[in-house]
Amino acid sequence: MKAAVGLRTVMAIVVAIPLFFAMRPAAALPPATNASPAPKSTERPLREIGRIRVTTPLCKALVGDAVRAIDIETENDRRLAVAETTLQTVDLDSNQIVKHRGVQDITRQFVALRAAAVEGNGVLHVFRERARAATTDDQRGNLKLFADALDGALHRQKTLADDIVRLIAYLDAHEPIDKDAHDAMIFNAFLLENDSRFQRSPFEGRDPRAGVPEPLSTTSKNAATELAKRAEPIARDEDIAAARIEPAFAGC
Repeated sequence: MKAAVGLRTVMAIVVAIPLFFAMRPAAALPPATNASPAPKSTERPLREIGRIRVTTPLCKALVGDAVRAIDIETENDRRLAVAETTLQTVDLDSNQIVKHRGVQDITRQFVALRAAAVEGNGVLHVFRERARAATTDDQRGNLKLFADALDGALHRQKTLADDIVRLIAYLDAHEPIDKDAHDAMIFNAFLLENDSRFQRSPFEGRDPRAGVPEPLSTTSKNAATELAKRAEPIARDEDIAAARIEPAFAGC
């Protein structure tokens, strides 16, 4: 999937003493000039891109909701990337057992993706209800704009999950087609096309292969390509949400 510049790759939220709200991207800092080697870490250092003082219980609650929603959204980005890889590589045509296992794997990923997106939408519903208590119209408006962008990304993730379940239904309803069977179908289609008893008009220009079903693995690969294409607007929603974080919490 396409790498995004916004929440997808860089966004993390921390609340630190004395009650500071910071947005930090997971981008490496410049190397230290200290002569002694720095201890190895399993995580990349974080670069701060915003710091806003949180002074009220309302703001602390809003920050908690934002942290939770962003964590869900970015974890769903990872799930989408895994789903795309699975759809590209899963074997659904060797035999019925292999197909069943592959469809089960896709189904598990769909369930996790959709459930998390629904949970994230719920968190942002609570966020919006809390935001009504903001002290100024300007702050309420900015909080809403931030929630709209993040909610949009989560809604797109849920929509993609619903599309995946339609693919699962198709895979469940069709038999595996290995290479030999697929080649035989194409061969028979050409034989039928050239049979004088079934001769079609020369103006039709029909490719006999058009009526031959694709192997399920090919259908899955095509779905992976479509998934990646349709996931691109999620990155734009994330970038918009990232740009709206500091204005949203400026009143805190």
